Amino acid sequence: MAAQDAVSQVEETLETEVEGGQDIIVSGERGEIHAQAREQAREITPPTGSVQAPLARMQDPVCPGVFGAETQTAYEIIGRIRSNTERVGHSVIRGEECAANVIVAFVDDPADEFEQLRDADHYTVRALDYWAAKRVHEQEGPVRAWNVTATMSRDGIGSNGRPPTFQSTAISRLELGVREDIGISVVMIDRDAIAGMDTVAIADYVTMRALAQTRAPEGATRLGTILELFEPDVEAPPFRLTSFDEAYLTSLYSNQANTPSQIALRDVGRLMESQGPGADD
Repeated sequence: MAAQDAVSQVEETLETEVEGGQDIIVSGERGEIHAQAREQAREITPPTGSVQAPLARMQDPVCPGVFGAETQTAYEIIGRIRSNTERVGHSVIRGEECAANVIVAFVDDPADEFEQLRDADHYTVRALDYWAAKRVHEQEGPVRAWNVTATMSRDGIGSNGRPPTFQSTAISRLELGVREDIGISVVMIDRDAIAGMDTVAIADYVTMRALAQTRAPEGATRLGTILELFEPDVEAPPFRLTSFDEAYLTSLYSNQANTPSQIALRDVGRLMESQGPGADD
């Protein structure tokens, strides 16, 4: 319980943490903001193969775990991830032991570490299919991030084979008969890359990579995103979740898990507007 109390105290401190980062001022006509939000959402979301496919998201409550960091640093990152998760509408585990399903690891060489996990058939990579592993191999820079997903029925029943087949007729234009569950998310970061960064920036980046299947944009974006944090071509990336980031995750988690991808993110622009001016201050 002492550890849990320490994390809770850190969370209370982080709730008032607003220093650092770059302010992203979002301005423009209503239609322009919506169009920019849609475009940016497409840029950071890996294709699902169909606009009717569901987007992957967590179903179980989030339990963050941090490895390769000092205890206080780990507490701060865990606390921030928890508060972020609750703010966008998903649940977390507090006050009890749990198996980490959001794993943050600071390592010397993320690419080599990923290969070692693959060679060892580690549980964090065992369920990655060929294409998922290929996407990790194609990542560059100081981060390797992936989500282990499973296709389930809309009620959370596992598939009977591969490709998945379900005895379900609950399909419509607005609701699918399946959903894509994230079981484990892993974000491995090169230790050298976090020099000078605070724990809030790191936790916010992990939040955006762990709660949804996302990818870093190619260069700076119009609306700003924490996913630019480790991109070498971005001179002044945000150091906090931006209004776009929060709207993206909130839209994803406010819809049902079996919502088609084209609908799941349709509220990003509206949610950004509702946050009002200065949401990224």
